[in-house]
Amino acid sequence: MLQFKHPSDISQLSPSDPAHPVTQDLISRLITPLTSPSGHYDNDAYGWIVLIQEGDLERPLTDVWPDGEWTFLDIPWEGILLRDGFFQAIYLANNDFGLVFIIPDAEWLSQSVREMLEKHLDP
Repeated sequence: MLQFKHPSDISQLSPSDPAHPVTQDLISRLITPLTSPSGHYDNDAYGWIVLIQEGDLERPLTDVWPDGEWTFLDIPWEGILLRDGFFQAIYLANNDFGLVFIIPDAEWLSQSVREMLEKHLDP
């Protein structure tokens, strides 16, 4: 699981990584506009982007919610879309704070996760 809380966090991904373009696009639309001139982005107030990797979906998401026991299937999704081979799943906690999960449309997705993603998929 990779988390992107600042525009510079894109450096966690190689430019050749298939997730790089979709992650960079989300950072430029969701994080960069709210980054202050001093380079600060308040991720605790506004949220961040999470790239799910193989093995992340079978355990509680304590990297995101340290005190919680939510798994990926427990999240109350606002909406999910499929774009360029990646699901983008949106969780909104309130009017200000949200998380975008990027999930590869990969063979390693379990049947239950795939069914949940498709169930919430925006037409």
